[in-house]
Amino acid sequence: MPETASPALSTYSLIGLVIILSLGLTGYELFKIFGRDFGRTLRNRYALLLGLLNIIVAVLVWLFIHKLLAVTPSIMSALITGLTFPALLRSRFTLYRSIGSGQAGEVDELSLKMDEIYQNLQKAFYSEVNKQLTQARLILSVKVRKTFTARQLERYLDEFIALERLPEEQQKHRDKLNKIKAIQDNKTSHLQLTNLLLDLKTAAEIKQAIKDKSLTGARED
Repeated sequence: MPETASPALSTYSLIGLVIILSLGLTGYELFKIFGRDFGRTLRNRYALLLGLLNIIVAVLVWLFIHKLLAVTPSIMSALITGLTFPALLRSRFTLYRSIGSGQAGEVDELSLKMDEIYQNLQKAFYSEVNKQLTQARLILSVKVRKTFTARQLERYLDEFIALERLPEEQQKHRDKLNKIKAIQDNKTSHLQLTNLLLDLKTAAEIKQAIKDKSLTGARED
């Protein structure tokens, strides 16, 4: 009995690894795109649908590679599939393929169609996540501008950036702040200072600052 159960268990374990890696890839993509808002994206239903989409596509790619292309399942193939399944779709499975030209055309057509469907759904989900996060960011931006003056924001950002430990990040943020300081229109300057604050602080930190009416935890002048 153990001998017959082992291959199935091994296959399911490898598919499980593919699923975990595809979710990791989803998380990485969301973090890369939305940065500080990453935590909030995880509570967004469209982000959950994106994760489900990645799982489905990754498993389909796995089955396609190992059933139709007759590739022997292994940890390496699971790692490659789980982490690079979008690239595998676009590459038309040339990494694994060793079949005749007639079959190659059919594989190309199926691969391109799967990639087209995947990309369209992925873009739609990202768009919905972006819209909802932008709306939440707008609401927070209005509250920040009602609570803090442009002078308060500028002074806080000056001090915050001066204390950053990564030179490249510090210089990037310093350049942004200097460009904002050069803006003559007060309303625009106030908005841009708020946007920079939203980029540098988490929503929870900003909400607490609004509640305390203080950016530093101390009384604001």
